[in-house]
Amino acid sequence: MTNIYYYFTFDDGLELKFDVDLDREFDPKRIPADAPEWTRLGNNQCSNCPLDKATNSHCPAAIDLDKMARDFQKLPAHTKANVRVVTPEREYVKRVGLEEGVRALMGLIMATSACPVFGVLKANARMHLPFATPHEFITRSASMYLLRQYFVAREGGTPDWEFKGLVKTNEQLQLVNHAFWQRSVTAFQNDANSKALLSFFTLSSSVSSSLDAQLAKVKPIFLGPEAADT
Repeated sequence: MTNIYYYFTFDDGLELKFDVDLDREFDPKRIPADAPEWTRLGNNQCSNCPLDKATNSHCPAAIDLDKMARDFQKLPAHTKANVRVVTPEREYVKRVGLEEGVRALMGLIMATSACPVFGVLKANARMHLPFATPHEFITRSASMYLLRQYFVAREGGTPDWEFKGLVKTNEQLQLVNHAFWQRSVTAFQNDANSKALLSFFTLSSSVSSSLDAQLAKVKPIFLGPEAADT
């Protein structure tokens, strides 16, 4: 069992703690009887969701997110907080706007949920990097994808060295993020939750629509300053 802990400390003394078990399992038979309407699978169900409403009453990712979302429901996205993230290997501490802290925690929860679409991000969650910059995000995404292709090749498969699969993956994630944003608007109005989901939508969009441009920005890190204009 691997757990990552998030601690939010606010200037008014409020403290919130979240424990994310990366190996948790989802049991559709143990969904709380009072699970809110926004978590139902049919509530703005993602257009690319493979789950059947006849056998799945609720969205597994929404169920996992519900408690966290309710805790932040009335807190403006611009609220400042000191956030400490404790992993088995190290700790991260940063004072951030709540939107940034919620985005990091929300991303971890969604990536380790039982959502079939988010499942592709489980490996990334194992290398969780909270508060990642856009450059760090694109570098991690591309690096993790290429490492996966290396293992595909070693196992006799056909690797994708052109990032075509990465673009398609983020197109699918865009659809999920947009649907989740629609869910959050109906449930939580205007707060850190909806702002964080909009940030996810922007990140996924940057990969699916302008991957080459994003990679060009980090190219000098690997090839030197002279590679910036080539």
